[in-house]
Amino acid sequence: MQFWQGSRKKKLMDAARHWAARPVRAEVVDARAQDPEDWQQALATHEAQFEEAEHDGFAVWPENEQALRMFLALRHCWRMDSMSGQYLGIERPAIESTLRLMGVKRRLRREIFEQIMLMEDAALPVLNRK
Repeated sequence: MQFWQGSRKKKLMDAARHWAARPVRAEVVDARAQDPEDWQQALATHEAQFEEAEHDGFAVWPENEQALRMFLALRHCWRMDSMSGQYLGIERPAIESTLRLMGVKRRLRREIFEQIMLMEDAALPVLNRK
């Protein structure tokens, strides 16, 4: 059982590093867009990027899927140091609210929170290397 748990953690860490090392797209959506068509285009672009992130060829074990989905849902909730531009971590209140909004059962939230922290620790050095 110890080996399996270690393998599971390693796979989650590998998934976070894989996500953090992805090329950053230059597409930026103007949040001030007033036209509903602009918002529809922005939503379509966002959904396409999310689908691409989920299906980019990195294998995910079924037991890690929910933690990875939550980690990806938090991809815009990273705190950054305004002076250095370094990533500091994921906003803790965002994690809690995302787990609730995504319908994660209360009894699973602590485990998934710990998995997200593990992934955050693995992603930070890669993000800050860029």
